[in-house]
Amino acid sequence: MTKPPASGTQIAKGAAWLMGFKLLDKSIGLISTLVLVRILTPSDFGLVAMAMSIVALLELMGAFGFDSALIQRQDTARSHFDTAWTFNVIFGASIAALLLVLAVPAADFYREPRLALMLPALAIGAVFTGFENIGTVAFRKELNFSREFRFLLTKRVAAFVVTITAALTLQSFWALIIGIVAGKIMGVFISYRLHPYRPRFSLAARGDLFNFSKWLFISNLIQFLHSRSTDFILGRTVGSYGLGVYNLAAEIASLPSTELIAPLNRAVYPAYAQLSKSHDKLMARFLEVYGLICLISFPVAAGLYCLSGLVVNLLLGPQWQDAIPIMQILGLCGLVGALQGNMYIVMSAMGKPKANTILSGTLLAISLPVVILASLRFGTLGAAYAHFAASLLAFAGIVIVFTKITELSKLSLLSVMWRPMFASIAMALIIYGDNLPLSFLENFPQAIILKAKIIIGFISYSTTLLVLWFLAKRPNSSEKLVVELICQRILKRYFSYFF
Repeated sequence: MTKPPASGTQIAKGAAWLMGFKLLDKSIGLISTLVLVRILTPSDFGLVAMAMSIVALLELMGAFGFDSALIQRQDTARSHFDTAWTFNVIFGASIAALLLVLAVPAADFYREPRLALMLPALAIGAVFTGFENIGTVAFRKELNFSREFRFLLTKRVAAFVVTITAALTLQSFWALIIGIVAGKIMGVFISYRLHPYRPRFSLAARGDLFNFSKWLFISNLIQFLHSRSTDFILGRTVGSYGLGVYNLAAEIASLPSTELIAPLNRAVYPAYAQLSKSHDKLMARFLEVYGLICLISFPVAAGLYCLSGLVVNLLLGPQWQDAIPIMQILGLCGLVGALQGNMYIVMSAMGKPKANTILSGTLLAISLPVVILASLRFGTLGAAYAHFAASLLAFAGIVIVFTKITELSKLSLLSVMWRPMFASIAMALIIYGDNLPLSFLENFPQAIILKAKIIIGFISYSTTLLVLWFLAKRPNSSEKLVVELICQRILKRYFSYFF
């Protein structure tokens, strides 16, 4: 049965649930990182990153995006879900077998003999992952994001408890491996606990799924080469220490921008798929969402760039000082990625995965050699700069292709971007470094300086944004939506207080 298109309220609620999960997820992740960086060394993190790069490479064989195919199709039957689950089981078992075969060659490639034991341990998690209940995809397809929230959060908390317990007990990189494997195993049991669907072995709908998913597979392969090639290069050239510093900097840098925007994209994809046959409504919904993305991603990326030194000094400790410049550059990469991600989501919802793949492949062919050369010559910092240059090139490419396919003008995109961008620049001018406006803070403890700059940055960004919005004659935009929501909340509290 065809469901009516999702309303703006449904999308907002879905985004709120998933953004709430991401906030909790990253809060848990931050607590976990703060504990682990005091127990483990950068080399420990780099060693695990080497192992996970091999796992991620092998997981590409199952990167057909069956979840997206099940959501995009509005007429899915049981056979589609069973076929997707069957392929996941096959891929999981195949990945586990290859991890066993490649354990020694991978250890030789990275010159890290410990990998010969780590990869077989990770193979256990690969087997279990394939059996995860495919029925949980229905949470997103049916816009039941409260159930999705429970599912994702329960898995995250379980993995967190195991990892921290193992770290405090073992005080070695094995704590991270145990946490990864335990999280995958518990994820399987949780998926069957939270959803009543019981999959069966079947390949009846393989033709329908592969017709859509073949382009997603190629796109995922390209994305892997773009995002994970640095792990192989740096792991080989600078060793576990340099790779550990780079990956932790990348993880923190992605926290404000892409990790806050990712749940929003996850929430709106089913709604975009429902609106794919109504071009005008789809574009109107996209501009609403894109405006919200700009409101969030610009200030948090600018804030991270300005405050990265304080963040590292306070939260990570002196052994992580090399991560500061890398974090600043990769934070800007996260901003650019956040600005383009929703465009890919729209084109996928429109049934245009081929366009996404061709665009990504073209950009990869140009950017990958640059990243490799920069990594080999300049190490971790060169890799960061190369990724930033590649992200700018990718953004220019997606804007050209997206506006051509959707017939949306570039001016429409600029109209929702320019106010958050200029307000973020104004904020950065105030809070960056030891600027004169905040020179009175220099004698305070660093924790107080960080809190003060966050508050002052928020106030300056909000004020500048509202001024620009009023000067633009208060257009219908994400700023208007936020103002209306705030006013409604204030009025609701006022009347509940007096009446």
